[in-house]
Amino acid sequence: MAVKAYLVPFAFSGCLALAAWNGLSWLVGPRLVPTPWQTLGALGQIAGEWPSWRDMAITMFRGGSGLALATAAAVVTALPAGRSVRIMSLLSPVVAALQACPPILWISLLLVWAGQGNGVPLGVVFASIFPPLFANIAQGAASLDKRLLDMARVHGVGRLKTIRHIIWPGVYPYLLAGLSYALGACWKITAVAEFLGSSDGMGSRLYWSYRMLDLPRLFAWALILVIMGMLLELLVVRPLRGLQKG
Repeated sequence: MAVKAYLVPFAFSGCLALAAWNGLSWLVGPRLVPTPWQTLGALGQIAGEWPSWRDMAITMFRGGSGLALATAAAVVTALPAGRSVRIMSLLSPVVAALQACPPILWISLLLVWAGQGNGVPLGVVFASIFPPLFANIAQGAASLDKRLLDMARVHGVGRLKTIRHIIWPGVYPYLLAGLSYALGACWKITAVAEFLGSSDGMGSRLYWSYRMLDLPRLFAWALILVIMGMLLELLVVRPLRGLQKG
């Protein structure tokens, strides 16, 4: 019953989207909006091509690597910032500047500095994901009970035990909240960065399908991105949110 309740909203939304897709294709013509069956044909061609699987793996690697780097940097900087007003005042302008810059700015700069390749998507994901992760983890560190930390220090509790039994349990829900957002966002940011600034990956495949006006293939790649994003939401983001509530 739980699995059924879990999947019903997605099945309903999928049927609604399919009906709207069919109606739009009938209204404007399949040359502008390919039918679902034309898109499925292109999807079958993509599934039979090894380079397509390689590009999917490249996109997942870039998104995951950018997220891992941003998470590590956020943990290292946000924990002391959350416990120290001075450190927070020093780091806040940098974090605010990163948050204020749109991804297109980082794409433009990284294309000049690093050229096409892994550098652009990794850099854009890092710059876009780091600020919200930093803010969440710093808030968790600031909310730690100072009395518990003082008690651990007075009784000579080791640093590792303090981190494991006091700091980590207090910060963990805030980290989960940041990761649940970051996991959903890094996927889309990676595709946009590849579309504008990479010669491979799923975003690049979208770009070349658009340039060649191969609309069935364009829709097929878009469908792959949507399906993978939904699987990420179902299998990773929602369980993380459930852990956060628990």
